[in-house]
Amino acid sequence: MGADLAASGNRAAESEILKILDSLPAEKAREMELLSMSYIPKTDETQFIRLKALQGNFPFYGKIKTDPVNAANSFRTGNNALVDESLMLEHGLLPGDSIKVGKVMFEIKGKLAGSIGSIGIASSVAPAIYINMTSLDSTGLVQPGSLINYAYYYKVPEDFNIEQWKDDHKIPLTSDNLRIESIKDRKENLNQAFSFLNYFLNLVAIVALLSVVLVSHHVLIYVKSKTNSIALLRCLGMKPWHAFLVYFIQISVLGVIGVIGGVFIGALIQSVLPLILQDFLPVKVNTELSSRAILEGFIVGLSVTTLFSLIPLIAIRRISPLRTLRASVDVLEERRDYLKYIIFGAIFLVLMVFLWILTSSIITALLFVTGIVGAYLFLAGLAVLIIKTLRKSIPTNAGFVFKQGLSNLFRPDNQTQTIMVTIGMGTAVLTTLLILQSLLLNNVSMMDAGKQPNMILYGIETNQIESLKKMTIDHKLPVIQQVPVVTMKIDGWKGKTKTQWLADSTMTSKRWAVNREARVSYRDTIADDEKLISGTFVSIQEEMTVFLCHLVLPLQKLWKLV
Repeated sequence: MGADLAASGNRAAESEILKILDSLPAEKAREMELLSMSYIPKTDETQFIRLKALQGNFPFYGKIKTDPVNAANSFRTGNNALVDESLMLEHGLLPGDSIKVGKVMFEIKGKLAGSIGSIGIASSVAPAIYINMTSLDSTGLVQPGSLINYAYYYKVPEDFNIEQWKDDHKIPLTSDNLRIESIKDRKENLNQAFSFLNYFLNLVAIVALLSVVLVSHHVLIYVKSKTNSIALLRCLGMKPWHAFLVYFIQISVLGVIGVIGGVFIGALIQSVLPLILQDFLPVKVNTELSSRAILEGFIVGLSVTTLFSLIPLIAIRRISPLRTLRASVDVLEERRDYLKYIIFGAIFLVLMVFLWILTSSIITALLFVTGIVGAYLFLAGLAVLIIKTLRKSIPTNAGFVFKQGLSNLFRPDNQTQTIMVTIGMGTAVLTTLLILQSLLLNNVSMMDAGKQPNMILYGIETNQIESLKKMTIDHKLPVIQQVPVVTMKIDGWKGKTKTQWLADSTMTSKRWAVNREARVSYRDTIADDEKLISGTFVSIQEEMTVFLCHLVLPLQKLWKLV
């Protein structure tokens, strides 16, 4: 932030607001920022830039990183400039070269490593150029209607309570179209941004959790393949629980190895990702492994994997030694295994706790776990329905290959239910990701269709439209769309002026919404990407027709009277 308090807006602060801000016992600085074009004589090229004009010793905290170091101060006088590092590399510029902004040629005093309050990747879109405030007027870029962002920075003494001062002047400051931000506000905004990121990563973890549901199916297939071996061990005198423990140890060892591998990969990604995204981050991130996060991941991963694998493993206790002699012995009616229901309850409880930790909402956790259980039961029920339907409906006169293929779906030891649940749950995850992808990319899906502009001109005055249109056509460029833009503000609502609403202590709407400027457009037709929700759309021609009818009818009546 570079200051204790910052006030910013898209227009200069009114004199009354400036008096309040200047009443602070603080060191002051100003900044004006606008987008413009620059000309580089060395390469005879132009470049779209963000021009920042500074006045005062800003930033108060930290330093503007420049090369050479003294350029951070030498650009503050005369027609001198700091130029973004990416722009200088692209055009081969060196300190001492020139760059033209507006009507003025500036000498490049140094290379700018990063602008205050901006993220490095932004320089690839519009690299920053810093000049001093006194040189801005001579550029001729500040004109009526220019889109300029104004910022006012203040550094207060350490013992000054800036938050109390903000509360005391809350009403007049929020009545103007200014955004007031302190260090506390910036921290809250940053925390909110990280909370959103954390929530997104939690959603990724929840989606990944669905794959754990499939563990039981893979273990079930493994147990079924080992049924004869288990029956042989029972014939040799092994007790049911000992047979269970043999395979439980195998699955547990695999689970521990898999969870440790997952923890290692997660820690590796955490260490590498900041290096990949370092240009997107506003500050240098020092990464260190969190022992608590590693422990939580290990415990949750191992417990969920173990519980899901127990469902098919406990069936080992009921495998009879007779299975070595008669394959159909397991088809006989068996007593209910209440241990299985206890495991189901433990799984439900563990998933609830896990999702509660991720979402911080017991209702969200309950709904999500219920949804997983519902999806599982639906797919399992669908598989049972298909099995029963096929058992009764295979035509007797069908070919051998056809009958053999369908019959295998309901014969003993088939994997119909397991495969359907596995494929169904996997498809649910893929479908969710595809829907999200469609939602994200739908708005830009036509960007490469040849109907989208790659150059936009704005801020054009009415008397410039025709000459600019002619110039564009002369250069054999298509004019895809002309859009009028009107700046609007709320003046009153429900019989009250904006001033009356702002003075009303019972008003529930946010002041920024009342003071907000809206840039709107108007047309006499509905575009292809627009839809009329309600009412009747009336074009300008229809409006004029109705107006003329209302005007002509009284004149006709008057004529008849005459």
